[in-house]
Amino acid sequence: MGFISDLPTQLVAAFHATLEEVQSADLILHVRDVSNPDHVAQAEDVERVLDELGIDAAERQRRLVEVWNKIDRLPPGERALFASEALRRPDVVMVSAATGEGVEALLAAIERRLFEHHELLEVDLPVEAGAALAWLHEHGEVLAREDREDGVHLTVAVPPEARGRLRARLAGAKITPARSRP
Repeated sequence: MGFISDLPTQLVAAFHATLEEVQSADLILHVRDVSNPDHVAQAEDVERVLDELGIDAAERQRRLVEVWNKIDRLPPGERALFASEALRRPDVVMVSAATGEGVEALLAAIERRLFEHHELLEVDLPVEAGAALAWLHEHGEVLAREDREDGVHLTVAVPPEARGRLRARLAGAKITPARSRP
């Protein structure tokens, strides 16, 4: 059975208190050891706990990324089956923490999920625009920064709730849609 079903009842209750942090998380990474013969039962245990925490299937689809770890331990044929399944599921990333394989894809998946509703912009601020720079750090996500002689060039991800205030707060700044992620 999975990790939760193997724990004593009292420990499960204490563990649930810690897991309640998951309820307010923007993103949930469910890291699975796919080389473990019981990985399916373990995944079902995790799904049961998420259900108990009020994170239903629709919420999981929106907030969860499954990280299929230890792919380096899989025999080639089994690995090919997992890879085929992962291609059909946009919520799955295959990785090997031991070798680093798939880590870049995992980071990209995390970024996509965290910023999928954000507007990605290129912003050029003059040197004296410290307040505007502070506002961007407070209300958006600064993904890249390049200090130049005439000011600061930024790539920022701006959430929907800050878009309306952006142009007013950054009057005088050059703002254009980003061509690509940094």
